[in-house]
Amino acid sequence: MTKILKAAVLAATSAFGFSSVAQAGLFDFDPAPGGTYISGFVGISAPGDADFEGTQAPVTGVPGMAGAPAEIQADFDSDVYYGGAIGIRLPFKYWKYFQPRLELEVSYTESDVSSGNFNGGNQVFSGNQNATYYLINNYSDIIWSENQLIVPYFGGGIGVGDFETDIAYFPNNGVASAPTFAVQDSDSGLATVSAIGATLKASEKLDFYVEGRYLKTYGIDAERRFVANGNSGFNADVDDDPDGFTLSVGTRLNF
Repeated sequence: MTKILKAAVLAATSAFGFSSVAQAGLFDFDPAPGGTYISGFVGISAPGDADFEGTQAPVTGVPGMAGAPAEIQADFDSDVYYGGAIGIRLPFKYWKYFQPRLELEVSYTESDVSSGNFNGGNQVFSGNQNATYYLINNYSDIIWSENQLIVPYFGGGIGVGDFETDIAYFPNNGVASAPTFAVQDSDSGLATVSAIGATLKASEKLDFYVEGRYLKTYGIDAERRFVANGNSGFNADVDDDPDGFTLSVGTRLNF
């Protein structure tokens, strides 16, 4: 497993451009202890507002006006965010203080809808949206001493965000007793992450860390559907670029 991981990391390193940068002479490399690790984390996610936009094109029998806007805005509650990763510390430092790490990560969060509106109106909202992320991360630990207890770091990543959306709502007019419309679908898009954190070196084998992140996924499509009285009819294609912040704590087991 370690040989496979190291081969994958070498390929990923080339993809991130370390080899070409080194050949260009832009980095001063110094040897540093490397190695592999696994990590797990849990924390809180604070999703940004959903802003689904589209144009109505209702099928026969579905309420709506062809060509009219379909703009659904939803707010979410904060919720649990968790995941795990397998990674490797590359055996060198660049610019004297920065040691790179590469990771393959899977993480997950689910958020309940707290409120929202359709086309700026007054509706009652419910439902949820969940996301699973598959990321390749590139971090840099900031190391200025061999006996350093706390190691700050920064980095980012790129990958795929898989979203499942089920946002339901109905007019707040005292008449409807069940959702009359919903934004429903599953879709994937390009995901990016920016991160900053700090590691506490508990021992040679064990690290604890805290990390803050900004995540964004591009081009998540869904359908606005009429779902009253047991019916489900198409009204509009809508799309959003969901984002949000997370704060988590985790552990790394070093090999």
